[in-house]
Amino acid sequence: MSSWTIRGAWLTVTLIGLLWLAPMTRLRQWEVFAILVAPDKVIALSVGVAALLALGCGIFGRRRRVLIPVAIAGLLVSSLYGGRVLVQGVIDPPPPTQGGLTVLSWNAQDTSPADIVSAIASVVRDRDVEVIILPETGSLAGRRVSDGLRELGWSNEYFGPEATGVLIRSDVAETGGYGLVPGNPPWAGLTVAPATASAGTPVILAAHITQPSLGNVDVRGKQLRWVRRACRDNEFVLAVGDFNATLNHLPGDRLGACADVAVAHGAGAASTWPTWLPPWLGISIDRALVGPPLHPGQATVEILRSVDTAGADHWPILVTLSGR
Repeated sequence: MSSWTIRGAWLTVTLIGLLWLAPMTRLRQWEVFAILVAPDKVIALSVGVAALLALGCGIFGRRRRVLIPVAIAGLLVSSLYGGRVLVQGVIDPPPPTQGGLTVLSWNAQDTSPADIVSAIASVVRDRDVEVIILPETGSLAGRRVSDGLRELGWSNEYFGPEATGVLIRSDVAETGGYGLVPGNPPWAGLTVAPATASAGTPVILAAHITQPSLGNVDVRGKQLRWVRRACRDNEFVLAVGDFNATLNHLPGDRLGACADVAVAHGAGAASTWPTWLPPWLGISIDRALVGPPLHPGQATVEILRSVDTAGADHWPILVTLSGR
């Protein structure tokens, strides 16, 4: 093993170690860092495995004095990432212990409307779902899902001028006097508001925030500021959907005045994407946040891993607000 290889190993471990600090700074908003700060679990596992291999080679090989220090440094870096995941919480949150407004959110992009209806029909019926949010599913598909659920007896009002749709059960929509709020940024989602907001009829912000990638950080920043303003300017806000954001992308567990529900239950890093990875490797980007006077401890968020996702790469989440 050449000296250049050893230097490269030290440089890699050092850079990955420094990357661990990025979520604590504004670097998390920069293009490259916004992409790299998400997969803590993958980084922890990859660095840990590489460090163990280096340790084994150091113990049983000839370069013990060179490899063992690199391996120890790698294990320390791996433990930093793994420790942050554990602190954020990786265990799926428990189901609600008491009833309240129940909201189902599922990014089922590229899944047929018929498959969406088939997948969620039993959940809608058995869990008394009152609101359904379909981020990025498309207006046409959303309307077909709405029609399909009506045929099954779930009467609803549909709101969805663009890619994200909100379906509200007819009695809830009528009682709350819900209407579409104008001025939502393009393709970020939408807001529907009741005549008078309360725990039973909150302001509903259905989000699909642009994913972090090269060239779209400004757009993403504007969309996140839209969520912050909604949380600042309204009471009883429920912001839910596909945020394309882990806790590493957010300042703490908040967006403005809205606090993350999963964090309140020790599940801030419980995986919601992708469905084809085991949960212990996936990341949490589908989120639910509530604004005062609602408290995140008064709400629950449940990841529905028993649902047949029919090819969708997001798990559905079920949010319940108590205190009606």
